[in-house]
Amino acid sequence: MGALAPVFSNVLLQRSSTQREFLTRSVTLREQLYSDFIKEASELYVTSLTRNLEDFGRLIHLYELVSRIRLMASSPVVKAAEDFVKQILMHFAEENLTIEQLQNIALTSKVHPLQHFSEVCRVELQAITRNMKLPTM
Repeated sequence: MGALAPVFSNVLLQRSSTQREFLTRSVTLREQLYSDFIKEASELYVTSLTRNLEDFGRLIHLYELVSRIRLMASSPVVKAAEDFVKQILMHFAEENLTIEQLQNIALTSKVHPLQHFSEVCRVELQAITRNMKLPTM
């Protein structure tokens, strides 16, 4: 029995180490994906306010990012991403804003347009690192 103790100990240590590496990679991938979404969504949000239809094709890339988020993120993160894409689409249907109107919105707005998405992502990433397990879908 005493000879088996080091074997069991090594198995448990290896399993724990492998799980930690997997979670670390998962968090890194999520951080990169969420950052990519925030970058693309921010640019398209401003584009949607000025209704620059030449950039409308970039929505395809944004939909790709949302689909990738669906593969690995929790439901609150997916919903926040989808809601923001809907907000962008609604802006494309509205009247163009002037530079002065954009400045006024930026200076008087108390909430950043992507704040909710960012906060939901932060909560998910903190939960993963705190609990050392991926969220259930």
